[in-house]
Amino acid sequence: MVSRFAVEVMPALPRVDRIKTIYSAAKALNYGWMFTDFLKTPMYNGVSRYIPQLHRITFRFCKQSEGSVGVRNFIEHKLLNLGQQWPSVVVYTQPVRNTNPVIRAEYGNGRIVQLNAKNMSMADVERDVNLLYSRSGQPVVKLTSPQNSASPSVQGEWTPVTWLPSRMNNAALPQPEFSRHKTSKVTATDYLLEEQKRKDTQ
Repeated sequence: MVSRFAVEVMPALPRVDRIKTIYSAAKALNYGWMFTDFLKTPMYNGVSRYIPQLHRITFRFCKQSEGSVGVRNFIEHKLLNLGQQWPSVVVYTQPVRNTNPVIRAEYGNGRIVQLNAKNMSMADVERDVNLLYSRSGQPVVKLTSPQNSASPSVQGEWTPVTWLPSRMNNAALPQPEFSRHKTSKVTATDYLLEEQKRKDTQ
């Protein structure tokens, strides 16, 4: 049997949505340092068709505070067009008294990104909303390489000496064979020599 005193001193159960928001905000900050990763897209998005990764966006604002003027103007003038342009995104408006305006975006990979929209103009809110829509939901990282391959080659990375003949390793350089200029176009001298050979054979 649990006593009344024990029930009163027990801490409240943590809310999962609050923990998820705090964890996602920490991920957005990358814990104070920048992660490194390769350029990638979730589930090879855009290979056959492009699916926006933003699923839900919530505008939390106050109806009276001056800090929410930009969000209120955006909702009044731009939100209807936004819903028509992005039919795959669920849009919520959440008026809360005496609170700072927040734009909350939820992506398909479960990640949540929150932006503080206090004292923003309508143009700033529109810019940040377009930024949230165009993102993939992946954390911002420092790219290890500007290109990446989904199926890397078993032969390794290509270099300018990949397909050179192996006998160059033991040859005494310089040699005319290896010093000859390589080009895919036929020079005028080679063309005239080939024409002369063709005429001689006829």
